Amino acid sequence: MRHPASLKELVSDSTIFLTGATGFVGGVLLERILTAASPPRRVCLLVRSRRGTDPRDRVKDIFSSQLFSDVQPSRLDLVQVMEGDVGEEGLGLSETDRKLLVSECTLVFHAAAFISFAARLDLAIRINLEGTRQVLNLAKEMANCKVMVYVSTAYANCTVRHAVVEEKLYPTPCDPIKFLEMVKNLSAEEVQQKTAELIGGHPNTYTFTKQMAEALLAKERGHLALSIVRPSIVLNTWKIPKRGWVDNVNNGACGFIAGVNKGIFRTVPSRPDGITDVIPADMVVSVILASALQAVRDPETLHIYHCTSGTENPVTWGRYCNAVVKAAQDHPCKRVLWYPEAKTRLSGFRNFIVIWVFQIIPALFVDTFLLRGLKPTLYELQRKYARGCKYTAYFTIREWPFDTAKVSALASILPEEERREYPFDPKLINWDDYLEGCVIGMRQYFHREPQNTTERARREMHRLRIIAAVTPFLSFFLLWGITSLFVCSSWVAAFVAGCIVLFLIWV
Repeated sequence: MRHPASLKELVSDSTIFLTGATGFVGGVLLERILTAASPPRRVCLLVRSRRGTDPRDRVKDIFSSQLFSDVQPSRLDLVQVMEGDVGEEGLGLSETDRKLLVSECTLVFHAAAFISFAARLDLAIRINLEGTRQVLNLAKEMANCKVMVYVSTAYANCTVRHAVVEEKLYPTPCDPIKFLEMVKNLSAEEVQQKTAELIGGHPNTYTFTKQMAEALLAKERGHLALSIVRPSIVLNTWKIPKRGWVDNVNNGACGFIAGVNKGIFRTVPSRPDGITDVIPADMVVSVILASALQAVRDPETLHIYHCTSGTENPVTWGRYCNAVVKAAQDHPCKRVLWYPEAKTRLSGFRNFIVIWVFQIIPALFVDTFLLRGLKPTLYELQRKYARGCKYTAYFTIREWPFDTAKVSALASILPEEERREYPFDPKLINWDDYLEGCVIGMRQYFHREPQNTTERARREMHRLRIIAAVTPFLSFFLLWGITSLFVCSSWVAAFVAGCIVLFLIWV
């Protein structure tokens, strides 16, 4: 049997089953499939209803976004929406849809996941572990399935410390098959009570269930060609299909950019010289597709690829933070709350002070006097960011060197033209330019502010810059006056006021 020589041949006339298409990476992957040089025959999307919205309507909303603005209508017609849910038995598929997949599907991409560091273990198991098993079992039933690609995370093996994390399977806290049998006999409350014991050294249920899912796939894949892709922190697209595309802020790095855009987030719990491992979404998608081609060519090998930047082209948290702040100042949003300023702070005490004094307390004031009745309230956003900082601090204050030998060699299997069309070498990234694109993209695609409003926003930003510059002096005189009411000496009051202002500047 002749194997495909290119991604064009792999995708051409194929029937593709994709989960997670309503998510960030899944959406970018769907766009790349639909704009491939030679189109697939059909793309089947597993989509669940959400808050009463029909799955087909959810996909129509996605297609109306700018991500798909360059996709020909005839290509969109290749998509078939199948109602279902990764967390349900049999994926919640109808018998008709299941029969179609079993008889026709040739490529499976499993990108759906419950990405929450605060997720209850029973829910994480149901979606990330048992759901992955359901997708695998369906793929094994497919008569013509060539390959399954599983989108994991580079942090599935975050328990590996002081050593290079290799592109291989690592031991899990327990056998995934026995683990699933055990938890079936426990109630949700019992699982919750035993969470710390069950997840071993993992910091949360997400990384635990992703590592367990990898082990389960390896044990149960049989002769199915399988590739596992482990991206690190996924940010806006680099170039394809658009510079800076993003449609949600579900991960902390994207959320920070969105908040700095509006002048509401001012701190990152990390070392300024610590490495932040971020990767553009379009590079992740390129690795997913290339890994599928390699697995089809070599179906007996379990293929594992890191999609990371920290080893090949590292960027520090300090540079990331400074680049985002500068871009937010140069390409401002409308109605920014305060002049964008933020920096890294390793100290938990300093982060606590900044979040409360400069974020939460001002949010209460704004909600009370300026945004009365609007939802979500700024206070809710700040509390969510504070919780997010707590959950992500494990990762932002640590570093993992990821081996990238296999993913670096992966480009060699692509024809020269496809290497240019599907780039995934992180050494190509100029971080300052890329992060500026992330800020511009966040402004345009997430905050939905058109380009023609930028000049007006810059004038507003100039006024905010002046206000921010004089605020420490005004604060000093205000505190001096207040302190003078409680102490006898004006000089003592000035000293106390000065100490408070200097402390807040330092913190």
